[in-house]
Amino acid sequence: MNPPGPGRPRALSRSLIVTAARRIADEEGLTALTVRRVARRLGTGQASLYRHIADRGQLLLLLAEQVAAQLPPPAPDPEPRQRVRRHWLAAHDHLSRHPWATGILAGSPYPPSGTAGFARDALDALTAAGLPRDEAVRAHRALWNLLLGHLQGARPARSDFDWALSRLLDGALGRRPAGLPG
Repeated sequence: MNPPGPGRPRALSRSLIVTAARRIADEEGLTALTVRRVARRLGTGQASLYRHIADRGQLLLLLAEQVAAQLPPPAPDPEPRQRVRRHWLAAHDHLSRHPWATGILAGSPYPPSGTAGFARDALDALTAAGLPRDEAVRAHRALWNLLLGHLQGARPARSDFDWALSRLLDGALGRRPAGLPG
């Protein structure tokens, strides 16, 4: 057996395949993402990839899972409302860097398991901000839908999301005390 050539991986893995696919999606969008294209980027044939993934559909789910698992934890902030706000703004910024991911996340009937940590942190932040757990769950769903819906817009501006986020938090948590930002 010949050793792999320059730029060719020693051994394929699901992780290596997903990373290559993510680079293609980030650079060129989902329409450019094909199994053939990923194989070519990895310097191998399509058949080699099918030992690790079933098809493009599974690859898309794995991509969404990877991006979801990297959603940021809440930034420490002594003021609970600001912790919630900063957490969702960080999620917006993260998903903005992977615009293709929101379509997959929004189109999935079940959230990827990678979103579990983010959801847990968001719920904890919302309850620390004063919401009972059942209302925190509802507020989280509203915030998640706001985030995904905003990012699927034609030209989403962070300032528009920030404004909508602040208004949603005003409604869920009550008006912010005077003198506090956004």
